[in-house]
Amino acid sequence: MDSEWKGAVLFLCSEEHVFLIKRAEGMPTHGGQMAFVGGHKKDSENHPWEVAQREFEEETGHNRNCIEYFGCLPVVMTARMQPIIPVVAKLNMSTAEFLEEVVSNGEWDDILAYPWDELKKEESWEYAWRHGQGSSAVMFHPIKSGTYLPLVNNSKPHLLWGATGHMIWNFLKLYFNA
Repeated sequence: MDSEWKGAVLFLCSEEHVFLIKRAEGMPTHGGQMAFVGGHKKDSENHPWEVAQREFEEETGHNRNCIEYFGCLPVVMTARMQPIIPVVAKLNMSTAEFLEEVVSNGEWDDILAYPWDELKKEESWEYAWRHGQGSSAVMFHPIKSGTYLPLVNNSKPHLLWGATGHMIWNFLKLYFNA
């Protein structure tokens, strides 16, 4: 495993859904943005799966026994130039049970079960170019009202973009050959 990675996110999914959090508005970074559960690695953690499991428990209140490791995707650089590793895992409980029992640790305001069928619609994705230490595409995907299962009674639209959008887009290209 690359020793240069700084953290990991949990690309949590089921056969029907991908699970995204809406970060709390008051968070010092990425407030209000759609993201995956995740965070920085601790010195004692040597594999992204360790980070993903710990962050899952801390951020959702669920036990790590309800998630199953599938593998890691390539490192993604965040806008702050932090290398993070997406860890793909399957949720081994029903979406309804997960949403009924999940509890925020304050880092997120909502958690969404967003259907793969919506993500796979290539015509729903857009991109723009970001120029900095090089040029890279920034992927955008609007999450429309009524297309997802929210934790709270919330039907607001959201925008999936940035590192999280990039990870999902890359996964779709690899897995579904979208």
